[in-house]
Amino acid sequence: MAGSKRFAASPDAMMNERLTGQSKLAELLFSGLGERPMWHSFLEQLASRLEGGASAFIISASGITPDTGAVLAPVDVVGRFADLVDAPILKDIPFGEPQLLPAVQGPLAIWDKTAVLRLPLEQDRSIWLVTVPHAPEQELVEDWRELLSALQPLLEKIVGVYLVIGDSERRRLIAEYVLETSGVGVALVDAQCGVLTVNSVAHAIMAETGLLGVRDGRLCASRQSDQKLLAAHVRTKAAEQSATLQTDCYATMALLRDDNPLPVTAIIRPGPPFGPISAPLRRTAVIVLRDPARRLRLPTSNIEHLFNLTPAEARLAQLLAEGHSVDEAAMQLCVSKHTTRSQLQAIFNKTGTNRQGELVRMLLSSAATLTPAEEA
Repeated sequence: MAGSKRFAASPDAMMNERLTGQSKLAELLFSGLGERPMWHSFLEQLASRLEGGASAFIISASGITPDTGAVLAPVDVVGRFADLVDAPILKDIPFGEPQLLPAVQGPLAIWDKTAVLRLPLEQDRSIWLVTVPHAPEQELVEDWRELLSALQPLLEKIVGVYLVIGDSERRRLIAEYVLETSGVGVALVDAQCGVLTVNSVAHAIMAETGLLGVRDGRLCASRQSDQKLLAAHVRTKAAEQSATLQTDCYATMALLRDDNPLPVTAIIRPGPPFGPISAPLRRTAVIVLRDPARRLRLPTSNIEHLFNLTPAEARLAQLLAEGHSVDEAAMQLCVSKHTTRSQLQAIFNKTGTNRQGELVRMLLSSAATLTPAEEA
């Protein structure tokens, strides 16, 4: 039924339908830069327009040498294109000429009658727009080459924007990952302490201490004196936000508590640099939180591997870093004080330290603190 209606349509109606579909695809190319995964709506629409099974962007090196590539596609079809990444069959496709992949034998034979448009990227890389048919015996619509040729000028412009966005997104994800695994609490607020984002560590510090909290969308201190100082620092540092990074611009404050002599410590800095935007509408400040009373647990396996210690030496070093004395550690380890002191001397020799305090400082400033302990 659908086929008979299509063939019965007038040439003008069919042309209007094609132009409308092309315009829709162009719109989705632009809006797709903000999607995650990127361009999934465009790729779904393209596959539908070409009456194919799926479409994807494949990124890899232009040369013959294999390179770690990437697939941009709707989540449910990403796996279908894994074999094409770094496949020599793609490397032979010329730039800017929509064509079908050549028929080959072996595992790649399933890509017969697949439409491909190759475009250049920076650093000797390429991006291929690929659309596969529903099944090897099926073909795409007759005007697939015409459609890809019409989209090519826009694609050439838009893939350059992708590189900028993709690089920024990658840096953002790395920064978020580092923060979440660092044990540092971070909150981004506006000049009136309105919360824009809070990481999980900051949430945990606020929940455990009760000294800070989020009420009605604003970061608030439990004590009025702390709140007044916090608000003043935030206003000042948000006003000092600039287009460049200012590492020496910050204010500090201590949030005192009744049940522990150690305060929660905070550093308030101007928000992230806003260049190249000349006048952001919403100034921000970054609040960095650390709670020295939070007990750090250093996995003994990390200490062992990082400093070439024996398992027994690593366990002793862990207990000392947690604040235990040598005698207390000996009791927990069920060994004599003489054995413990001999192990401590071996630890000093391997770590280049001379005193227990120096050893503890070295351990707490090492990468061993950046992963949670699994053992009790």
